[in-house]
Amino acid sequence: MLLPYLPALLLPLLAWAAGRAVSRAYGMQGLWLDLIPVVACAAILLGLTGLPVLAGVLAAMPLAGLVLADATKRAVLDEPVVFSDAAMLPLVVRHPSLYLPFAGTHWVVGGLVAGLAVLAALWVWEPRPPLTGAVRAGLVAGGLLLIFGPLRAPPAALRRALARAPAADTARFGLLASLALYRAAARAERPGRQAAFPAYPPAFAPAGGGPAPHLILIQAESFWDPRGTLADLPANPLPHWDRLKAQSLAQGRLEVAGFGANTMRAECAALTGIGADGLGLDRFNPYFRFVVPGLRSLATTLRAAGYRALALHPFDPRFFGRHRVMPALGFQRFDSETAFDGAAKAGAHVADSAVAQRILAALAEADGPAFVFAITMQAHGPWPGADPQGQWLAHLRDADAMLGLLSGAAGQLDRPLVLCVYGDHQPALPGALQWQDRRTDWLIWRSDRRGDGVARDILAEGVFAAVSEALTGQLAPHPGKAGLQDTSEG
Repeated sequence: MLLPYLPALLLPLLAWAAGRAVSRAYGMQGLWLDLIPVVACAAILLGLTGLPVLAGVLAAMPLAGLVLADATKRAVLDEPVVFSDAAMLPLVVRHPSLYLPFAGTHWVVGGLVAGLAVLAALWVWEPRPPLTGAVRAGLVAGGLLLIFGPLRAPPAALRRALARAPAADTARFGLLASLALYRAAARAERPGRQAAFPAYPPAFAPAGGGPAPHLILIQAESFWDPRGTLADLPANPLPHWDRLKAQSLAQGRLEVAGFGANTMRAECAALTGIGADGLGLDRFNPYFRFVVPGLRSLATTLRAAGYRALALHPFDPRFFGRHRVMPALGFQRFDSETAFDGAAKAGAHVADSAVAQRILAALAEADGPAFVFAITMQAHGPWPGADPQGQWLAHLRDADAMLGLLSGAAGQLDRPLVLCVYGDHQPALPGALQWQDRRTDWLIWRSDRRGDGVARDILAEGVFAAVSEALTGQLAPHPGKAGLQDTSEG
């Protein structure tokens, strides 16, 4: 009697088993929790449609998509899907060119079209077995109870058993169970973690005794000094960067919590000074739920000292939710893609030179000290064609030229200039997963206080401390690895 209804469960179980194989989840711990989304979706869809095969295909398709996303993310970025990646799904729909090429656009589009065709055919031609209204309502209710019961609030014992390392936890519990456990654990601990980093009192106050300097903080897309790692590089690929390094207050390698993507991780760390330990499980995407008004940031700190705070990003303001995050972090204005209408492009994105011109225009308009945070976009992958490395190197040269333009304009400003630059992550070039060192580079330079380029390796959250030191002339407020570390010899 149950045989006609088995496809509703068997088809999503096949996709689930494929996901377990990708995660190498071969144990039994948390197996029941990993199965709940499969059973719940099958029950709900069978209750809604009354068609077992259609329900099975409908339940299997998103699971198969999740498995493909997980396998692709592991192959390209060396990490599995995590709970906060739910925020990325609208971005894939709005900007498929940034994501689908890594998974194979033809496979994704072809699979989606084939799946929709199968669904349409099943809706028209699949025989309808006898399911009473009461049974169908019971299936829907039972599925919803599973979703809003143990899946939403899994047992505390399982949450405590988390290693809080996604690859280890997905291998132990399975991907679906890990997503539920991470989401529940992050939700429980989030308020306390947010309260630990209040915006007030301000984190620091710039030193007096002269006009307060302008601050330009640049998050340079896929910026990284490839010398020592890549072969066949042009001679002197970063002349302006090298000059600024030699004159900088500090410079060195930057340890970022991501590779090839997840820009928001380095961005949030630099703007707030909050590292992975402070963020907890929200470290995978702090912009998903963690960043709210009242959180410590450079913008709120500098606004308390009379600065005007402006953020620039020549792209979709909804990307990573920046349209709500930038105001929450205290920026009074956020200029995004519409502010760059008609700006020069280099490849698919607004050129770094146009970003530099916009920064200088904002400083020229300021009637007091200004803090401009700029997120560049020109070097964003993928880099299509036969020579992705060559394309990325061309973008790198343009980023270097942007730094030359900004530092060269310091003499025309009405006050000194502090320029801090860092790379958000290394580029996900072919073969990049084999690189042992995944750090990027950073420096901080001040037009009226030249340094000797002391080498200091920092974590991304150390950018906050570096800016504090440059503006106050004092030691970084958070010593140790999260702050500035002098790595020069002797």
